[in-house]
Amino acid sequence: MCGIVGYIGKKNGMEIVVNGLKKLEYRGYDSWGIATLSNKKIKIHKQVGKIGGFDLKKELPNFNGQICIGHTRWATHGGVTAKNSHPHLSCNKEIAVVHNGIVENYQELRKNLEKLGHKFQSQTDTEVIAHLIEEEQKKTKSFPEAVRSSLNKIEGSYALAIINSKENILIGARKASPLVVGLGKDSTYYLGSDVPAFLKETNRVIFLDEFEMVIIDPEEKESIVINNIESNKIIKPKVVKIDWSAEEAEKGGQPHFMIKEMLEQPAVVEKTTAVDRDELLSAAKIIKGAKRIFVVACGTALHAGLYGAYLLAEKNNLLVQPISAGELPYFGHLIRKGDLVITVSQSGETADVLESVRIAEKAGAKVLALVNVLGSSLMRLATKSLLTKAGSEICVLSTKAYVSQQAMFVMLSVAIDNQIDRGVKSLKKVASDISKIIDKKGQTKIKKIARLLSKADNIYALGRGINYPNSLEACLKIKEVSYIHAEGFAGGDLKHGPIALIAPGVPVLVFITNDQAEKEIISNAMEVKARGAYIIGIGPENNQVFDEYLPVEKNGYLTPIASIVYPQLLAYYIALEKKLDPDKPRNLAKSVTVK
Repeated sequence: MCGIVGYIGKKNGMEIVVNGLKKLEYRGYDSWGIATLSNKKIKIHKQVGKIGGFDLKKELPNFNGQICIGHTRWATHGGVTAKNSHPHLSCNKEIAVVHNGIVENYQELRKNLEKLGHKFQSQTDTEVIAHLIEEEQKKTKSFPEAVRSSLNKIEGSYALAIINSKENILIGARKASPLVVGLGKDSTYYLGSDVPAFLKETNRVIFLDEFEMVIIDPEEKESIVINNIESNKIIKPKVVKIDWSAEEAEKGGQPHFMIKEMLEQPAVVEKTTAVDRDELLSAAKIIKGAKRIFVVACGTALHAGLYGAYLLAEKNNLLVQPISAGELPYFGHLIRKGDLVITVSQSGETADVLESVRIAEKAGAKVLALVNVLGSSLMRLATKSLLTKAGSEICVLSTKAYVSQQAMFVMLSVAIDNQIDRGVKSLKKVASDISKIIDKKGQTKIKKIARLLSKADNIYALGRGINYPNSLEACLKIKEVSYIHAEGFAGGDLKHGPIALIAPGVPVLVFITNDQAEKEIISNAMEVKARGAYIIGIGPENNQVFDEYLPVEKNGYLTPIASIVYPQLLAYYIALEKKLDPDKPRNLAKSVTVK
């Protein structure tokens, strides 16, 4: 996700901002930029690529100032270019903005602003904020009031840092995206998406809440003023002293990266809906033009690909063959010109996947990559690629990358049928449902079930149709992190051998979707229940066969995206019950770059 850093104080803050951006690299990004207020003018530097090796003193020796902002960008609206990188300026070049989030009504706002004479320099949604503030300031002498008025016209999510060349203040604001204020010594203040951005400078912070705006002016008696964006009511700040290590701080206050990344999944799904529509339609055209389609991936990504295969078959009448990347070489001689290989990968560096791409391209087939890392080997090798928008995933176990891959298959499916708006609406329902699943009440119930499952020797999962991939993924998560033997089965295969494994008390997860497979999977649940299994039902409706029920909103073929969050949480809390480190499971690496 995008990272924001801001500084206001008595010394040159540019180096602090650059170092802060480096601390936020784990959030994932494809470009970055900085702005500083110097001699009543805003200076900006932006570039594509990584900031890690950037040396401010060598490369920009005269780039300094006492009010500075910076940003690492993960592209959503507009391609990966320096122009689309933040900060963005108003027409009069007096206002600079950095932004983490999505302006959902940016097209309407931009159209209205253009009618008023505003000229835009980028394809981003963020730029409208700078122009909107400029326009609002024509109505009021107060810059903070112009900002507040503008934010009330914006639909969507944001964390913002804003400066004005005519004002010696720094403004921050948040809605659905995190923003933290740091309180330093000698009237020095910081803004950051996460505490690591400025933890080296101070451990005294204020966490902004929803719809809050902060105005920082070190020259005023009240250096920090926080108000509600909607009501303008002044809010008394609550200062918190952070005792995290740098590594803990990067986890956003969570004890492990795994839980932090699971909690980010609603935002990840939302971000997937903002995929560039032209790019999406271009990928859909390639799919529609293919003679045969294969989905190739490994591990969790393969399960996402299997979900995609069911989805494209059910909703788009396309026959898609999923194949493990490690097994593709044994079928490679059958791939022909005109075929399409859809590859799915979090890292874009998995050795077996890259080998599959080379086999496909040698045969004359096209390759469509769904990949999470910009500039990865897979992205460079593929005919066409779509970024899956999960952001940096540090935990070895893939969680948010999986739901982002499923969500991207949804976007491809609706693009094939020219129903993108419908898909966006359905995915936003998924994001809302996941938010309910991961709330404190939901996690309390999961912890209780996890205590029971932590004592099991074996755990099984059943699913039919589009739920079958989740039965595999659920058990993969459990075995990866808890080392309990876990196996997922298609419900129809139960009588062909697996039912022999069922013994009294053995836990069985059963995935339900309200479709034609519901009666069959309930029958399967009854079969294992009759043999003493402990049934944990996951789906839109409770059933008397369930010993435990985990509710999911009814959402058709998108229901499995929210459903998988329960087993992810179960895996995490089982690991904690067994006193295992969920971030670093034994024998596993984040990216398998060798065969």
